[in-house]
Amino acid sequence: MKEKIYLSSDHAGYDLKDKIKKYLEDQKYEVIDLGTNNNYDSVSYSEYGKKLAKNVLNDKGSYGIGVCGTGLGISYSVNRFKGIRGARVTSVEDAKLAREHNDANVLLFGGRQLNIDQVEKMIDQFFKSKYEGGRHQKRIDELDE
Repeated sequence: MKEKIYLSSDHAGYDLKDKIKKYLEDQKYEVIDLGTNNNYDSVSYSEYGKKLAKNVLNDKGSYGIGVCGTGLGISYSVNRFKGIRGARVTSVEDAKLAREHNDANVLLFGGRQLNIDQVEKMIDQFFKSKYEGGRHQKRIDELDE
């Protein structure tokens, strides 16, 4: 079994989250879906971002993926938590650098902006990349001060 990944989305991110879930399960990741469970009941990205952040923080070594309409709202929500480094990514290069330079533990996507083919490539690159540490660690430490 690969890494444990918590998934969360608001209604605008539900469709993409559901496709991400299937992709991750097919790739043999351990997936925990925190909701929401449909795209027609309006829910708050803030609520689902908090739920995502809390689960990742309470499960050392796990990762998170969150989706809202743009990826922005849910990124604001998760990044309010000390120890969470959520990266709203829009390219494979973003995913690579989020991992290598920022030791990101949560990926955030815009469900109205990206398709599953793009997201699969970003997820693959993220988990293929490794945190470089070194000069980057001081900056990460500063985030939690």
